[in-house]
Amino acid sequence: METGHPGPRTRYRFGDWLFYSLMAAVPLLTAAVAIYPESILGLIGYLALLGAGGGWTLFFFCRHCPHYTRDEPRLKCIFFWGLPKFFQPRPGPPSLAEKLAAAAGLLVLFVFPLAWLVEDPGLLAVYLLSAGVLAAALRRWECPRCTFSDCPANRVAGGTGAPEQQG
Repeated sequence: METGHPGPRTRYRFGDWLFYSLMAAVPLLTAAVAIYPESILGLIGYLALLGAGGGWTLFFFCRHCPHYTRDEPRLKCIFFWGLPKFFQPRPGPPSLAEKLAAAAGLLVLFVFPLAWLVEDPGLLAVYLLSAGVLAAALRRWECPRCTFSDCPANRVAGGTGAPEQQG
């Protein structure tokens, strides 16, 4: 039985967003530090890609999430805090195409800086380890409490991806 998770996460606090934003800042800044000395255009492209990737994810995936479809004018989730809802909410499950589009967008964001990072093994290690820590923290602390039952990463018992039973 999984323990240590106090029920579904129906609301987030600013501190939750801040915690995950600071954690996500490590791989993002590591990528920027690797790109900047080699190509200012590459850095501008990376920053533009991050902004576009956020919009892409909001459009294809987030607008199905209960935190987005809530009747509030601004988002309050661990990924986007205080942003207006740019797109019309779409309650219900995202289609397979929407899930694939969101995953492809995240993959592009992850892979783009690798061309620069492979030139500096130390920065590459920091990038990969910090991205892994972020993913592990989300998987460990958020996915088992997620209210978005149609998220492919959901690990709520009885949801689309129930957590493994511990003996």
